[in-house]
Amino acid sequence: MSNSALKLLAQKAKKRLSSAGQSLSTENHKQNNKSTFAYLTNGTYAIVASRQRIEDDPLFDKVKKLLEKGNLLTPLQELTNYEVFNTLSQADKERYIIDISKRYNEIKEYILKEKSK
Repeated sequence: MSNSALKLLAQKAKKRLSSAGQSLSTENHKQNNKSTFAYLTNGTYAIVASRQRIEDDPLFDKVKKLLEKGNLLTPLQELTNYEVFNTLSQADKERYIIDISKRYNEIKEYILKEKSK
């Protein structure tokens, strides 16, 4: 790819990003205080997450119950939603487990930190 073609692509991307927040569609997408739908190209949207409290995570109560029970041998197995998990491809399953483990660790650290106060 030539230098000018790369420069042109970069300019187009910059223009899309700078106008992303200006054109919002509410026709097919509901907007709430946790996310915003940003217009990227004709018919393509990206969800831009805003800062979310850790207590609002759907896994928060489950992790809290696991910690109270003391069952820390198979937390990922108990936190996995198998209805969703079984429909995913192998690569998506790996991402799903990594995401759950990351969220579990963050929530666990938060809860233990709050208990120690």
